Amino acid sequence: MFFFYNIGIHFFAFAVWLAGLWNPKAKAMRLGRKHWKRKLTATLPPKKNKRYWFHCASLGEFEMARPVIEKIQIEFPEAEIIITFFSPSGYEQRQHFLCTGVFYLPYDTKKNARKWYEIVQPDVAIFVKYEFWLNYMHAGLNANCSMLAISVLFREGQFIFEPWAAAWKQQLTQFKRIFVQNKSSEIIAKEEELKNIAVAGDIRFDRVLDTVEHIETLEIIEKFKGESPLLVGGSTWPEEEKHLFNYLSIKSWPLGWKWIIAPHDIGEKHINDILDRFSDYYPIKLSAWEASDTPSKHKILVIDNMGLLSRIYRYADVAVIGGAWGKGLHNILEAAAFGMPILFGPKHIKFPEAADAIEAGFAYGVKDYAEFEIALNRMLGNIEWRKEASIKAKEFVKKNAGSTEIVMQYLRENYS
Repeated sequence: MFFFYNIGIHFFAFAVWLAGLWNPKAKAMRLGRKHWKRKLTATLPPKKNKRYWFHCASLGEFEMARPVIEKIQIEFPEAEIIITFFSPSGYEQRQHFLCTGVFYLPYDTKKNARKWYEIVQPDVAIFVKYEFWLNYMHAGLNANCSMLAISVLFREGQFIFEPWAAAWKQQLTQFKRIFVQNKSSEIIAKEEELKNIAVAGDIRFDRVLDTVEHIETLEIIEKFKGESPLLVGGSTWPEEEKHLFNYLSIKSWPLGWKWIIAPHDIGEKHINDILDRFSDYYPIKLSAWEASDTPSKHKILVIDNMGLLSRIYRYADVAVIGGAWGKGLHNILEAAAFGMPILFGPKHIKFPEAADAIEAGFAYGVKDYAEFEIALNRMLGNIEWRKEASIKAKEFVKKNAGSTEIVMQYLRENYS
C-alpha cells in the first residue's frame, strides 16, 4: 500500500505544481512549501521544552483545535507549539498566530516525513478531525512521538476501514488516544478494533462559546441594522443566493427586515454577481456603505472582506448557512451560539451537529426551494417561534460544551 500511496503523493504534488500556473490557490500551496526544510531550520528556535505539534487541514480544523492550543499555552506556558496547515486558506489566515511556529505541512512523502520529525522533534503530535497522513503517522510512531487525534468523526464506509486501506487502520491502532465527537464514532471505531477511543465531543462548541463571551462590537453593522430585524446569509454559495433571490421575487421584501449576505467567495466577480442579482433591493458592499449618500436606502449589505462573520452573527435574528447544496455545510455553531434560528440545505450527513440542531428544534434542513420558502416564511414571520428557537439554540451549544476539558485532563495526566 505504501508503494502506491507514495506514487500517488508525487503525482498529486506535480498536479498542484501544474495547476499553480493558473490557479492562485495551487500556486500558494506550491510556493508555501518551497524550500520548506530551509525555512523550518531557519525559523524554529532550538528545542528547550516539551513540543506539541498540531496539524490542521484548514481554518475550520484550526478553530476546532484552538481551544486546546490556547489552554495548553495557559496551563503549560513553557510548552512549545507548532501548527501546520495543508490548505492556504488556513495558513494565510493564521500564519501570525502566536506560538512557536506556523507552517505548511510538506507533502506526505516518506523522505519529507522523516525529515520533518528530525527537524521539529515533536513530543506529541495531534491530528485534527480527518488529517491522517500515512507517512507522517508511520514516521511519528517510529520516532517515538506520542500520536493523538482530536475532534474525529468515524462513519460507516469511511475509506480508512476499507480492506485496501488497512495501512491507515494499522497506524491508528498505535495512537495513544483518539478523541471522537460522538458515541456513534466510538461504536464504529471499536467495531474496527480501535481500542484507544474516548468520546470528547466537538471542541468547536467550546470555541463558539468563548467567541460569544469575548466578541468585539462592529459599529458599522450596528448602524446598518438600526432597529430592524436582520437576516444573515453566512458563507453562502450561489445556490443559497439563488434561493434567497427567488424568495424575494415571489414573496416581495419582508417588511421591516434588513439582510446581510456574507458569501464564501469574496472575489470581485462573485460580489458583483450578487449586487447585480439583488439590484432591485439596493444592495451595497460593506466597503462602500459608509460612503453612500443614502445609507438608509440600502436593504442588503454584501460583505466583501474576510473574518467578520462570527461577529456579524451577534446582530442577526435569523441565519441561512451556506454549503449544504454543494461540497458540505459551513459552520452552524457560530450562529447557534448567538441564539440564531438556522436554515441550510440537504447535504449535511457528514456534519452530525446539523441533525442534532434540527432535532433540538431551532434549525431547518431543506432539500429544495419549496421547503426553503416554507421554512423561511416561519423564521421571518413568527417572532414567538424565533424567541423559542433562540433559547433552544443557546441551550444546545451550552449542553454540548466541555470537550476541551476532557482533552486537557488527558494531557495533564500524561504530558504535563
